[in-house]
Amino acid sequence: MKNYLSSSQMTLRMFAADLLVLSSILSAAWCLSVLNVSVPKTLNSTSGSCLLIPCLFNISKEKENILDSSPGGTWRRGSLWSLYDTDGFTIAHRQKEPVMEVVGDLRQKNCTSVMRNLTSLHSDRYYFRIQAVNFSVTGTTAVHINVSESVAEPNVTVPVLREGEEVNLTCTVPAPCPSHPPNVTWAPALGGDVTQRTHLNADGTQSVSAILNFVPSVHHHELKVNCVSVLPLHRENRPLLSHKVVILNVEYPPKETWISLTGLVWLGDNVTLTCQSKANPPAVHRWFMKRAGVEEELSISRVLSFTAAHENTGEYICEAQNLYGAMNSTNLQITVLGISFTAFLSIWAVFLLFKFALVAILILMTYRRCKEPMRSETSQDQNVCVNVSASAVKNQQLQSKPCEDEDNCIINPEHTFKHDLPDEYTYGNC
Repeated sequence: MKNYLSSSQMTLRMFAADLLVLSSILSAAWCLSVLNVSVPKTLNSTSGSCLLIPCLFNISKEKENILDSSPGGTWRRGSLWSLYDTDGFTIAHRQKEPVMEVVGDLRQKNCTSVMRNLTSLHSDRYYFRIQAVNFSVTGTTAVHINVSESVAEPNVTVPVLREGEEVNLTCTVPAPCPSHPPNVTWAPALGGDVTQRTHLNADGTQSVSAILNFVPSVHHHELKVNCVSVLPLHRENRPLLSHKVVILNVEYPPKETWISLTGLVWLGDNVTLTCQSKANPPAVHRWFMKRAGVEEELSISRVLSFTAAHENTGEYICEAQNLYGAMNSTNLQITVLGISFTAFLSIWAVFLLFKFALVAILILMTYRRCKEPMRSETSQDQNVCVNVSASAVKNQQLQSKPCEDEDNCIINPEHTFKHDLPDEYTYGNC
């Protein structure tokens, strides 16, 4: 018996569920046939601000007469859909709804509304509902509203920038709350004029744009420019800011074209010439050589390489060219020296060796000249020593055998007293 009742209950519940689904489908179909609401799919706003909801509707001809009785309009949250018109819808639920105001003329089928004092808790799906005496209907088309704590990032439009051609940079931010539009500007202004405008978008929403009008130059290339949006809502005594930085890409013809070459050019050297230039878009480089008044094209490349020979002597020219113009470098004269660098080093080494040998010979000759006077002086000293030794011998003889007659005293030269003399006299040393 219990199993039978349980099966019956399950069958009844399934029937009730199917009936509810069917009634929902029929109700939606009926509402769609009676009230057709046109709103944006998604709208974004900031906590503490308000939100304008563009809204238009159509009502069936059978019910158009209610528009003459000044009907009212409101909005219902999708998350509370099952609680409306029931005892479960309490004051606490009512407080979760934002402050709504229909600003459109319902008699003209305009249901445009404004939500005020928004917080992030108000993010939800919302449905428009029209009410009159003994009649009310809710549209089935929802608008999804997102309320965030931050401000939306600006949308920047930058066209192709060419040097010398006037152009506009456009920075656009949404203005969800008409009573508190953002202030949009450019920094730096690049010496141009900034104009702020309010636009009505195709879906009925509004936006504010800052248009920077200026003339680009090569100095603006790769310059950072900042679009800044200031929302007049203060958080912690600071306004809400959003910004977006763009890097400018200015196109211009070649400038400052020149040829780089390092060192001298010797016969047989590997020579590399590089063409340097500033251009946007990058330039195509062509090489020319002028010799004996005749100019010939060598190659199309940024780098020119060759092994130095006598026929490479001449004037070299580099041409840089892009879509906007061309520029030639100054002529670079290259003269290939008659000998190779290795031979030059060998000659230079021989020259240095000869120079060092010559200096060594001069030093040696000078040394010998200075040494000869010293030897002469030594010989004279030896002669003096011999004379002194002889005098000492004579004096010794005189002292050993004194003469009675001093005036006629003759000393025998053959008689020597070498063994009586000191060693210094014996060996002839002074």
